[in-house]
Amino acid sequence: MNLRPPARRGSGIAAKALSPTTTPGHTNPNKQVVIAATGAPSPLRDRQSIYHLRCSLCRHDYGCNGMDIKARLCPNCQGGQPGEPLREPATLSLFD
Repeated sequence: MNLRPPARRGSGIAAKALSPTTTPGHTNPNKQVVIAATGAPSPLRDRQSIYHLRCSLCRHDYGCNGMDIKARLCPNCQGGQPGEPLREPATLSLFD
């Protein structure tokens, strides 16, 4: 008789917090690379946050919400829509 523990639920790909397209280092088919999550909310799409993208062709940096990363074109050299605003992350200082 072969006894095995039951399979764990929630351990598959769907349970991960980030999708592959929002993982830093991911490159979409149009050569746009995810640099980092900014944590800032997208003003264009509800419940989406802005990611820092960089075009690997012209090195242009811009913001993009998570849903649009997979098909995004560079606004500088590929005729894509203007990027969403990139904001510097807030820094915590005890001496301000």
